[in-house]
Amino acid sequence: MKAKKYSTLLFALCFSIFLHIHESNAQYGQGYGQGGYGGGLGRSRIPQAGEGMQRKPESLDPEKMANEDTRWMIKKLKLTEEQIPKVENANINFAFKRLDFSEEVKKIVPPITEEVRAKIRAKAVTIKEERDKEMKAILTEEQFQIYLKKKDNY
Repeated sequence: MKAKKYSTLLFALCFSIFLHIHESNAQYGQGYGQGGYGGGLGRSRIPQAGEGMQRKPESLDPEKMANEDTRWMIKKLKLTEEQIPKVENANINFAFKRLDFSEEVKKIVPPITEEVRAKIRAKAVTIKEERDKEMKAILTEEQFQIYLKKKDNY
């Protein structure tokens, strides 16, 4: 009789532990940081480099980004028929350069030193300056000023 009592007690103890673990995972996500308390990263977990800043794959599609930029430029800058293919080409080139650069940055292994950060910033600035130079050659001065204002709002 004692053995049956102990096995029942052991079962109840194991079952209560199981329920406690299950409830913890349901509240906090699998191992904290993926749910609970409003989602997000939770309190016990610090994101690693590049984590939490992930974009949806469709937002990184270079052709989609280039098409959105071109549509905006056609509408707001009132591009001529001659300017449209040049702007499309420049936007596609920039979008692919930006994607390639993003992939390079993702490959950098933490910890990221200030020297590496400075190189990343410098390369990003260079890519943007190349685009601005190309746009300046395509656009009129008035169009280019509107383009610069739009770019600064990003």
